[in-house]
Amino acid sequence: MLRTQGLTKEFGGLTAVDSVDFELDTELCSLIGPNGAGKTTFFNLLTGSLSPTEGTVELRRNGTWEDITDASPHETASKGIHRSYQVTN
Repeated sequence: MLRTQGLTKEFGGLTAVDSVDFELDTELCSLIGPNGAGKTTFFNLLTGSLSPTEGTVELRRNGTWEDITDASPHETASKGIHRSYQVTN
């Protein structure tokens, strides 16, 4: 399971992700929204490409929650959180 608690990312005066509480167990999930809604920023926070202004990203493995908020993209990938970039339209 993956969860975020109070996940926030600000760029100067712009709040791109605002205090997101999110839990994902084993289900398939989609994140949709208009351009500029913060979808890419949210994924960058989940995968370690960006550090949040506030909040945490946690991964439950073997029944224990692990804080991966400050993990690098390599570390998050090694824990099973992968990202596929769009290569075609």
